[in-house]
Amino acid sequence: MDTITIHVGTHGLTASSTFDGGNISPKIELLGVPKEVQYVGMIVQNKSGGENYKCIWSVWNIPSVGYIPPGYDVGPAPKFPFPAVQGVNDFGEHAWHGPSPGLGITDRLLFQVFGRTEPLIISANAKMDEVIEAFRDGKTTAHGSLEVTYQG
Repeated sequence: MDTITIHVGTHGLTASSTFDGGNISPKIELLGVPKEVQYVGMIVQNKSGGENYKCIWSVWNIPSVGYIPPGYDVGPAPKFPFPAVQGVNDFGEHAWHGPSPGLGITDRLLFQVFGRTEPLIISANAKMDEVIEAFRDGKTTAHGSLEVTYQG
């Protein structure tokens, strides 16, 4: 499987992507995406809750253009900024749910990207474990991960 390198924004995760600071999904740059990848998907987990990681975003069927643009609309089938499908996060939302660490607390976020040759066929009501399982269908040809910290 090919490796995709992930960069989150120009300066990492910013306050605008936190739950209290605007709750805007960040721009995610993708380097080394193979030419055959037509679609990308992303799972983001907050790893700060001990062993119970929280899924804060699952999105897939984004056209592969070298980045995931910021500011995805709320809903299962957002059209802006690119058409995609958003699954249900651990807060019961079809949306990005940014971190909200207290003052002086650091949250650790795990970003995972999946590159695909075909769209992922799964319900928008799918939760993270179902989405990850669906990515194992043989059409995912590239993957990457990055851990990012954000201090409140």
